[in-house]
Amino acid sequence: MYFNHFLHIFAAFSPAIVILIYVYKQDKFPEPKNIVFKTFLFGCATVLGIDLIIPVLDNFSESTFKGETYYFFDSFIRAGFVEEIFKAMVIVFYCTRKSVFDEPMDGVIYGVAASLGFAAYENIGYVQYFAEKTSLMDISLTRALSAVPMHGLCGVMMGFLITLSIFEKKHNYLNLVLAILIPVGMHGLYNFSLASSVVSYHIANVILFVFFLRAYYLFKDLRQKQKTTEMFYKKRYTITVTNFIQAASSVLVFYLILNYLVLITF
Repeated sequence: MYFNHFLHIFAAFSPAIVILIYVYKQDKFPEPKNIVFKTFLFGCATVLGIDLIIPVLDNFSESTFKGETYYFFDSFIRAGFVEEIFKAMVIVFYCTRKSVFDEPMDGVIYGVAASLGFAAYENIGYVQYFAEKTSLMDISLTRALSAVPMHGLCGVMMGFLITLSIFEKKHNYLNLVLAILIPVGMHGLYNFSLASSVVSYHIANVILFVFFLRAYYLFKDLRQKQKTTEMFYKKRYTITVTNFIQAASSVLVFYLILNYLVLITF
């Protein structure tokens, strides 16, 4: 029994660890390993807050929505918004406060670490549940090639946009909003395409492919800049609790409006 439990944990965590190590190796000026590790653990710990909110949203959606509206709410609000906002809090209120957070690549590394921390812990439940219905190898490979990379790609986009918010001279608040809006959209559409009867499940694969290409060229560009430009950047914008809440609220309202449009359409 204990050996099986160990196998489940190993199968759940391995994809996230492998991806994180690969991403970490892309940084010409590596971040302190202890901070990256703590970010990963904080990503795991986000489930403590998420698990308090999810039952409330489940009760609300099950008693209020049905059909496509239920799937939309479940994908974009319950999963997408709640999970991505907790990841964003780790990056903003832990990682960006560190003095070593001094260039755009840093945001990507920490964004991936926080996202994969959550993905790894979440994966335990999926692996344990579906391992009883199919083989451990099948569910592990399926998750390793789909949901876990999706979380990592959300982390890439979130982390990069947070660095734009902090280091760029203009559009700081807009980039903060986009740092939440885009990952929630990626996550939500990925989930929605797998649950909805009006959106093809192939959209999930398209999302993975498109944002994998975006991540590839983003890393390529950032590595080139690390070689040819000054390493350190000046922080021009501080993300406070107030403007973070404002940005998060704006994104939530946007997706709730979309949820309403789905409600009146379907």
